[in-house]
Amino acid sequence: MAATREVLIVGGGPTGVVLGMLLGDFGIDVLVVDKRPRISPLPRARGIHARAAEILRQLGIEDDMVAAALPVRPALEVRGPLTEPPVAVVPTGGEGFVEVSPSEGIAIAQDRFESVLRQHLTRRSTVELRPGVGATELSLEEGGSGAVVTLTETASGRTSTVRAEYVVGADGWRSDIRRGLGVPFLGEEHLARLRGVFFRADLRPWLGDPPPAFIQLTHVPGILLSTHPDHRWATMRLTGPDGAGPKVPEALIREHLGVDVPVEVLGDTTFSVGVQWAETLQRGRVLLAGDAAHRVTPQGAGGISAAMADAHNLAWKLAAFLRGWGSPALLASYAVERGPVTRQICAANKEMWLAMQQSTDGPPRIDLRVLDMGYRYASPVVTGGSARPLDVTATYEQTAAPGARAPHVWLDDAHTRSTIDAFGTSMVLLAAPNTSWLSALPQAAAGTGIPVDALAAERDDVRAAYRLHDGDAVLVRPDGHIAWRSHARPSLSGVLRQALLTATGR
Repeated sequence: MAATREVLIVGGGPTGVVLGMLLGDFGIDVLVVDKRPRISPLPRARGIHARAAEILRQLGIEDDMVAAALPVRPALEVRGPLTEPPVAVVPTGGEGFVEVSPSEGIAIAQDRFESVLRQHLTRRSTVELRPGVGATELSLEEGGSGAVVTLTETASGRTSTVRAEYVVGADGWRSDIRRGLGVPFLGEEHLARLRGVFFRADLRPWLGDPPPAFIQLTHVPGILLSTHPDHRWATMRLTGPDGAGPKVPEALIREHLGVDVPVEVLGDTTFSVGVQWAETLQRGRVLLAGDAAHRVTPQGAGGISAAMADAHNLAWKLAAFLRGWGSPALLASYAVERGPVTRQICAANKEMWLAMQQSTDGPPRIDLRVLDMGYRYASPVVTGGSARPLDVTATYEQTAAPGARAPHVWLDDAHTRSTIDAFGTSMVLLAAPNTSWLSALPQAAAGTGIPVDALAAERDDVRAAYRLHDGDAVLVRPDGHIAWRSHARPSLSGVLRQALLTATGR
């Protein structure tokens, strides 16, 4: 007899684990399976952006992740060989970045990132992680009431079955779940091939301590990244069928650096980079997230951040539907909202990649915060929401427009609590103190089952950021995006009730 779970997540990387934790905070019964018996020791991706760090903040993980992070200077340096001074320095963090977020991006290799995530996952009592277990067969039940999945242990080959009300494919860009559904992966599978060599060497004489976050070397074009505090590095170079540069990795490293330094090679691999996206993110009771839904190049280091945004959008909608306060239309809005956004992110990433290959003085001048925070969701559950093209050459500015990420403003002079900290597992009505909106909330929410909290905007800067003039109000979703803002005054409780129902697809 098949075991029963509310949600089965296939893939135990950052997407699957973050989604599992978010669902666990709603009390959803979740099983996460990962065919890898253990976390890969190679660093792979290295770092997340501020919006993803905000999600970690919501989960109570940010401090532990920062403690495990790599000490780096928030800058990209463009150099010839290491022996020459930088020809360009581009800030990647600092005061100009934190003004729009309580969090900063975190430089951390994916192996350490996943390790911290998994430590926190095990603290969620309703979530179970099974490493070394893959999903090898999926069938949808008649009537669309759920799915039955065959699970296979990687080491022994033993099988079992689980019935889940919903299945989420978070199993990478070669996703077995996506292929099993027959969902096409659009875009370009192969833009280029990279050779990555991982090594240990003391580069402090040239790069200082801590080193810059990113180093673009133009002497022999490629990227150099610090990956771990114990002098571990990665060098990435374009390659062809026969490899790039010397066959011997030690010689390749020295050629790339332009210095003769003792090195210990830890790994040598080649991999394809491409930009692709799934034609749809939902087929019945099965949804796609993370790299299973979209694939980008390493340019901009935005892959994990975009994947975590998928999880953030999806988790509260799944929980709302499973707990009865959200409708099927709310769940369907995941694909409606994230689909267009991820296609825009993919298009921008491809442009960044191509521009970088043609540049000799560093990456194009773009604002990565636009990719992470600047999009707006447009769907039937956002009242008055309208999508707009992402312009990564523009400077990101916070807005409280429907569909946008709710602005960050500090709620205290000590800068310990942000408006971002008010969002997570409920709707939040934000209004100026002593307005009728706040007093109308209990009647508006009565009988709906919708969890909703009130937040009085006591501070002038909060009211300014959210444009709370003349008694306006804003309704913010659990994922921190604006669902509605006041546009009518008669029968406040009736207007607010309708806003709550629309925001949950009812």
